[in-house]
Amino acid sequence: MQELYGVYADLTTFAKAMGNGYPVAAFGGKASIMDKIRFGKDGVTHGGTYTANMIALSAAKATLTLLRDTNALETVNGVGRAIQERLSRVFSHHGIAHKFAGPDAMFGIHFGEHVPQNYRDWKQTDSALYTEFAFNLINKGIMLEPDSREPWFICEAHQTVDLDWLESIAMLAMAEALDTVELQQK
Repeated sequence: MQELYGVYADLTTFAKAMGNGYPVAAFGGKASIMDKIRFGKDGVTHGGTYTANMIALSAAKATLTLLRDTNALETVNGVGRAIQERLSRVFSHHGIAHKFAGPDAMFGIHFGEHVPQNYRDWKQTDSALYTEFAFNLINKGIMLEPDSREPWFICEAHQTVDLDWLESIAMLAMAEALDTVELQQK
């Protein structure tokens, strides 16, 4: 994210994503901060529950090697863009104002004119319609978090998704969601 947005932190933490879901974490930062990690009255000690967990460290090594040696990040970003394009067609077809937020490999969907910047903004989106849409997708075999505050997480396995199938399922799911919301408002 630092590279993507050009904002570089003094101290950065990394967690289970670097181990593809295994319980692993790391942190790093500028030398002036990292040099404080030492024993003694002028330093700070560090310990951890899973320190030196060989399975988690092996998973992290494999994940980071894959990220370094393949175009996995380009792949997931490309798939994320393609999925957003298809979903945008569905939403536009149904006349639904929508915005995508976040990086392509981990995008959020908000029904409204603006990307929410805080909770008050999010309350102005049509989260009820999103929830209906999401549960309809789930019922049709597309697994996602049904809360519009949570992103869609794209992985390399998604590169084989049939985008035409996804679009057709999303079209049906949205039509059903609109019908349900209309009935609830009567």
